[in-house]
Amino acid sequence: MTLHNATDFIKKIFIGASIGIVLIIMLVLIFRIGAIVKNIVSPPKIIPPNQAYNVLPALQFPKSEISNNFTYTLNTISGTLPTDFPDRLDIYPLIQPSPNFLNLDSIKTKVQTIGFMDPQGNSLPENSLGNGLYEWDETTGINRKIKFNIVTFDFSLSSDYLASLTVLGGQSLNDENNAILTAKTFLDSLQLLPADIDLTKTQNSAPNVNYNTYPQLFAIKNGTLVPTSSLSTAQVIRVDFYQKDVEYDLDTGRSGVAKIKIKLPILYPHPPYSTMSFWIASSQYNSSVDAANFIHRDISVPTGTAATYPIKTAQEALDELKNGKAYIPSYSGLDKNILISNIYLAYYIGEGNQQYLMPIIVFEGQNGFFAYVSAVKNEWVK
Repeated sequence: MTLHNATDFIKKIFIGASIGIVLIIMLVLIFRIGAIVKNIVSPPKIIPPNQAYNVLPALQFPKSEISNNFTYTLNTISGTLPTDFPDRLDIYPLIQPSPNFLNLDSIKTKVQTIGFMDPQGNSLPENSLGNGLYEWDETTGINRKIKFNIVTFDFSLSSDYLASLTVLGGQSLNDENNAILTAKTFLDSLQLLPADIDLTKTQNSAPNVNYNTYPQLFAIKNGTLVPTSSLSTAQVIRVDFYQKDVEYDLDTGRSGVAKIKIKLPILYPHPPYSTMSFWIASSQYNSSVDAANFIHRDISVPTGTAATYPIKTAQEALDELKNGKAYIPSYSGLDKNILISNIYLAYYIGEGNQQYLMPIIVFEGQNGFFAYVSAVKNEWVK
């Protein structure tokens, strides 16, 4: 083969390859255009959410002490609303405890375990407060009082620890990690430590997360708690426990994208705090937890097909926020213009009677601003 023939052969190969590449590109474009036209003419069928529980009871948020007379400006990193919200989420029942005549005896034993006894070692008598509430009162030490709901096993513990000379002297106060252990041991002793508590949320609170908190330090001034940043000046440590994130594979109802991974936190009525809070002041008195509030709800996850409900878009939720239809649990600033820096989905558990674990759309802004909008489409709640 001469040089001329070889050159001519290479040119033909190059031309043929170029034509082949162009044909492949054209075929891909034709296929994509055809798919677009097909989806326009005959869009793929989307199976709607199943609304398995029919119309849901609306979330009952507490009465907010913050008036919703704000204006709102988007200040997210992208400068826009999130566009990656799914069009539906799973809804789970919350387990509803039933009254049991044996519950009172069980709680009496728990109360004895944490030292509610007279100087002779006898059990303290209970006082009925009605509606399933019972109270036990100490008349020694720091005068602890504990109230138990004998149906739900929720409780609150109070005492005069703010006036205790031992507490005011800052004696025997351990560090934050020991305070977490003290609170955990306290619940263990009551046999009430929930299986779904995620201790890492308290132990290693992420710096970019504002809805949970590392144990907080307080000093006591004039009988009130004042935040402090140093353990050397602290007299009280507050510990909050948080439930694990809700994780599942969401059925999207779309062919080709059957399921997507969902992982959402559980938020409570007063962020960044939970409904499981403990104040540790010293180790002098019995349990060394000197005050506590404990409300926990168990989630019932079905073994079969989950209930799915349509949820609002971020724009719809923002419109409700602007129209004063949101619950605002937290804000410490004075500026009436709120710069919305973060918008995300979460689940909500309140302090009252709640039948279902339901999603919310959360708005965060400056100076601890939080706002919750119920995420389920309005036509599916009452």
